[in-house]
Amino acid sequence: MSETIKPIDEKLENLNIFDPELMKCPHAFYKKLRDESPVYQDPTTGIFQVSKHELICEAARNAKVFSNDFGALQKDGGSDSYPQEAAEIMAKDGYPSVNTMLTADPPRHTKYRGLVDKAFAPKRVADMVPAIEEKTNYIIDQFFDDGKCEVASQIAQPLPIRVIAEALGASSDDYDNFKIWSQAFTDQLSGTSTPDEHIEIAKKLVQFQQYFADRLSEKAKNPSDDILSDLATLDFEDENDVSRKLETAEQLSIIQQLLVAGNATTAHSITEAIKLLIENPDQMELVVNDHSLIPNMIEESLRLLTPTNNMWRIATEDTELGGVAIPAGSALLLRYGSGNRDEELFENPDKFDVTRNNARRHVAFGQGIHVCLGMNLSRKEMYTAFPIILGRLKNMRFADGNKFNYSPNVLLRGLDNLYIEFDKA
Repeated sequence: MSETIKPIDEKLENLNIFDPELMKCPHAFYKKLRDESPVYQDPTTGIFQVSKHELICEAARNAKVFSNDFGALQKDGGSDSYPQEAAEIMAKDGYPSVNTMLTADPPRHTKYRGLVDKAFAPKRVADMVPAIEEKTNYIIDQFFDDGKCEVASQIAQPLPIRVIAEALGASSDDYDNFKIWSQAFTDQLSGTSTPDEHIEIAKKLVQFQQYFADRLSEKAKNPSDDILSDLATLDFEDENDVSRKLETAEQLSIIQQLLVAGNATTAHSITEAIKLLIENPDQMELVVNDHSLIPNMIEESLRLLTPTNNMWRIATEDTELGGVAIPAGSALLLRYGSGNRDEELFENPDKFDVTRNNARRHVAFGQGIHVCLGMNLSRKEMYTAFPIILGRLKNMRFADGNKFNYSPNVLLRGLDNLYIEFDKA
């Protein structure tokens, strides 16, 4: 059940930072990094690992020196396994990759971010609460009479996908496709995909692009109050201060980020929170008896899981971090998951404590100008859904069939599935 964190005796230089087994449960590796070399250059790849909370925040807040223009690294962590055939599929039938928000720096990033920030403004997100409640109850209704469910596929994935689909202005009838496309984006970032898998991913990404290109064309002619209409119709002032409409490739890049950010990370967080509550019945009892603890419970779950476990940066100049020299052009991995278990900030950091007074100091949503765009919506979804989940699914417990497997991924982390049983309220 609980992840076993055993000390690593192997020397750091002998470890493969992209070892699938290490990525599945990285906590012992993270502790070794924090203890021995908080800014560590892997001798095999040359990638710098940043593992302490303070240093992660320092790098993440300095976008000028530690750039987010890492688009080339997104294809399987920059490995050589990305096949020419996949590139040809994208070139022939898809749209080119464009750096917009996540992989762009100011002023380019600022322009794109300003265009879509209003879609996730606190008031607009607050207005979504009734719809989130309705969707949560509808999702639970589908399996409620069974007295059991698989959390990831039956609760955690459907909710954020349905919410972001509605916010985008896409049809909920296409839910299954959104799930497939979101998984394809996640697989593309895994760092473990084979050449054949990359070819299949490319086919799915082209399907995504063609679907949303058609929707954007429709919204340009008949706009409504949704994000797709905004992207299709609003004037955009680019980094050259030229006012124009967004190109289709730019629109698709933004939608891709919203679909993944609005789905995978929230889904993993919901699944992990339920797992942690079942593993810690004393904490479950506290939250069930006092729903005011739910927001802090969510923050504690985010801290321990850190669904965006790592994030790339590129050094734009010769610099130093934590007393370590970093040459211009170096790639860095900011180990958010490690920073969230930093003993200097979080007492007994591996413990799940729903009353932890500084849980919200986690960096699960990143830091600086690139803090997660969908952070407000993700929190609102979980804060809204969990009172309903805890109210309707009583005495949640693990069912048979759980393997508690976290698929290896360079950037993202989350349980594949979670089987539970419950008593109907």
